[in-house]
Amino acid sequence: MANIDDNIRGKKLFKEGGSKQLASKGSDGEYTVSKEISDDLSSLTDISEVYNDDGLYQYNRFMLRQIEDIRQDVEDLHAFIKDAFGKDSSSAASQGAKGDTGAQGPKGDTGATGATGATGARGPAGDRGPAGSDADVSGFSGKKTVGKESWTFENGLLKKVGK
Repeated sequence: MANIDDNIRGKKLFKEGGSKQLASKGSDGEYTVSKEISDDLSSLTDISEVYNDDGLYQYNRFMLRQIEDIRQDVEDLHAFIKDAFGKDSSSAASQGAKGDTGAQGPKGDTGATGATGATGARGPAGDRGPAGSDADVSGFSGKKTVGKESWTFENGLLKKVGK
């Protein structure tokens, strides 16, 4: 588990000023540099030249140490935030524990059963279809395959349907 330091070191290293402006410390304690210096610093992408040139390295080694301290602080802060809140802020670990569920209330009385309704009138019989012929299976005993199913007949009557 990570711990976070109380000291946030809240000053910016620099802020952009006007063109050709000399660097100066403002009343807020922050340094303002010219637009040209700000643009130059923003365009830097590779620090290996400072490590590979001994003159540049000796001149900048104290700043490199400070930069490494800042990098470690950011790494610690990142670990702290992940431990405290998790990766997904919508399910943050620091939201606090859920409270106990309250007791269930009493159940109400069951109502009386209603009266049975009257039986409806019987509907008229439907028309009888024409007489059919059972000549195709009359007296047939055996199996017929219908699709993927096997139908078994005995004396012209279907007895079993299976695979």
